[in-house]
Amino acid sequence: MAWEWVASVVTGVSGGIGVFFTWLAGSQGRNHAAQMVEQSQTSERRAHLLKERRDAYFAAMRAVELDIRRVRYKKEGEADKLEQLDQYWTWSKRIEMYTEALIGLHAFGSEEARGFAETWRVVAEAEDLAAMQALAQQFRQQMASELQET
Repeated sequence: MAWEWVASVVTGVSGGIGVFFTWLAGSQGRNHAAQMVEQSQTSERRAHLLKERRDAYFAAMRAVELDIRRVRYKKEGEADKLEQLDQYWTWSKRIEMYTEALIGLHAFGSEEARGFAETWRVVAEAEDLAAMQALAQQFRQQMASELQET
């Protein structure tokens, strides 16, 4: 009779241990799920910012390419091509395009991209075609580097 209580105690202790490990597994599962949600949200934010940066850089490159063509057509005396370009890309369209590109660069671009925008403005106003082409090539390389490393 003295040993009858042992089975009850062992059963009770086993049950207590089972409850504890069940709680522990649930807690770890909840923590893991919370970490996964946080990682997913962080990944989505990074992807969104990368897309915004890419779009800003592409907008800037469209403006750059348009400026280079306009200056090249002027320098080469191709008035008909320049006129066609100006008919499609009116002054107001170009201003809108430049403004959107500049806003995008300042909002989502790197320090180098913002510096490029200021340097580009000076070089484009001077209409130095060689400097414009060299600066555009540097920006293309900067874009590729930034967009591929993330």
